[in-house]
Amino acid sequence: MHFTKQLRGLLACGLILSLAGCGGGSLTNVSNPVRPPAQGSVFVIGTDAPLGSVLAFRITFTGLSASDGVNSVSLLTQPQEVEFARLNGLRTLLALNSVNAGTYTSITATLASPVISFLDTSTTPPSVGTLAGTLTQSSVTVQLRQPLVVTDSGLVGLFMDFRIRDSVQVDAGGQMTGTVNPMLVMRAIPPDAPEAMIDELRGGVVSVDAAAGTFVMQGPHGRNLTVSTDAQTKWEPGESLATLTTTSIVEVSGHLQRQTLTLRAEEVEVLSRERFLLGGLITDVRPPTGTATEIDMLVRTELPDLAGVQPGRISTVGFNGNEHFMIHHLQLPLGSRLFNAERLIAGQRVAVGGALDNSANPPALDARRVILHRQGLEGGWIPGSTQILTGNVGGFEFHAAGLQGSVLGRAVRVHTSQRTRFINLAGLADLTGTSPIRLRVVGLVLKELSGPDAVVIASAVEKMN
Repeated sequence: MHFTKQLRGLLACGLILSLAGCGGGSLTNVSNPVRPPAQGSVFVIGTDAPLGSVLAFRITFTGLSASDGVNSVSLLTQPQEVEFARLNGLRTLLALNSVNAGTYTSITATLASPVISFLDTSTTPPSVGTLAGTLTQSSVTVQLRQPLVVTDSGLVGLFMDFRIRDSVQVDAGGQMTGTVNPMLVMRAIPPDAPEAMIDELRGGVVSVDAAAGTFVMQGPHGRNLTVSTDAQTKWEPGESLATLTTTSIVEVSGHLQRQTLTLRAEEVEVLSRERFLLGGLITDVRPPTGTATEIDMLVRTELPDLAGVQPGRISTVGFNGNEHFMIHHLQLPLGSRLFNAERLIAGQRVAVGGALDNSANPPALDARRVILHRQGLEGGWIPGSTQILTGNVGGFEFHAAGLQGSVLGRAVRVHTSQRTRFINLAGLADLTGTSPIRLRVVGLVLKELSGPDAVVIASAVEKMN
C-alpha cells in the first residue's frame, strides 16, 4: 500500500510536470496570458503643390508604410487612387487606420500608374489631353524630421504634400515629357494642428442616428466614417441631420477626435439628394451671356462611377431651369444674386448634384443643385496693383496660371478683407515692389455684378516659396 501511494504520487507529479512542459509552459500562460500589442490610430491628410499646365494628376498608392528602423506598419488597408491636382490649397482625408504603438522615423510610399491630364490648345476649342506617366521610381522613402509617435489608444496624423510642380518633368520648351519623379513632403502632425483640418471630404450617407447627433458616410475609397454634429455645426438653410437620407451625398469639413475617432463636423453641405454628383471646373458656358442652358466641366470628382464620365476629362451638363444654385456656406440672402444661371462663368469650381436620366445613352445627369465652391489658383501678383482701404481690406490684380488662366482669359481682381488669411505674408501691405510675386489664392470665383469678367473673393493668400 505504501509503495502504491508513492507510485501514485510520482505519477501525479509526472503528469503535472508534463502538462507544465507542454505548449511552451501552458500553466504560466494561463496565469499570465499573452496580451496583444498596444495600438493607436494614424490618419493621413493629403494636399498638393500643383503645376499650372496639369489639369488632373491621378496616381495609385499601392502601399504606404511607417518604419521605426526595424519594424514597419501599413497605413493603408488597400490600394488607393488619388487625384491630387484638385487639392490646390485644400486638404482631404486619405486614410484612417489602427497601427501598433511605436515611434516611427520614416514613411515609404509605393506608387503606380500616374495619369496626367493637360490642356490641349492645338484644338478649337481647347480640349483635354491625357498622358500616361512613367515613374522614375515606384518607391519613395521620406525620413521624418519629427517622428510619428503612435501611443496606446492615441491619435496622430501624417500630413502628405505631393509636389506635382517638382514631380512632373518638362523639356527645355516647357512641354511635359510624361516622366514623373515623385517628390513627397511628409510630416507628423497632432490632430488639432492647422494642417489637420479637413477642408472637404465627400461621400454618401450610409445611416443617421439623430438621437446621438451622428451619421455614417462612405468616402470615395469605400471606408465608412462616423461624423458627429452639434449646435456649432453649420448647415445650409433648411438642412439638418433630420433631412439626411441614404441617398444624400454630403461634403464635410472638420477635425478628427482623439477619443472617438469620429470626424467632428464644423460644416456639412448636402451636395445631392439623389445619390449622384459631379464636381469640377467650368471650362465653357453656353450661351456666353444670359441664362445658361449648359456648361462644359473638367470632372475632378464623380460619385458614383458613371459610364462615359471620367475624372480628368470634360463632360457636358445641361440645365432646364429647375436647378437650385447655392454658394458653399455663404448663408446670406444675396447669395442667389451672386451665383445663379445668369452668373456662371468659366473658371468656377462647382459641384452639380442630381438624378441620373437613364433614358439617355449613356445616362445623363439631371441637375438639381449647383453649388459654387472655394478653389485654389496659382499665379503672379501684378506689381503696382495693390489697393488698401483699411488694414487688409482692399485687393490686387492677379494673373492666374494653368487652366484657370486659360479659361479666365485675363488678369482678375482679388478682393481681400479682415477675414482673409495671409500665409508667408504679414498682410495685404506686403504685396508691394516692382517684381511679380508668386501667390496661391484660395477663394470664390464670381462674375462681376457690372460686367462679364471674373473676380476672386479671397479667404487665403499665400506667398509661394
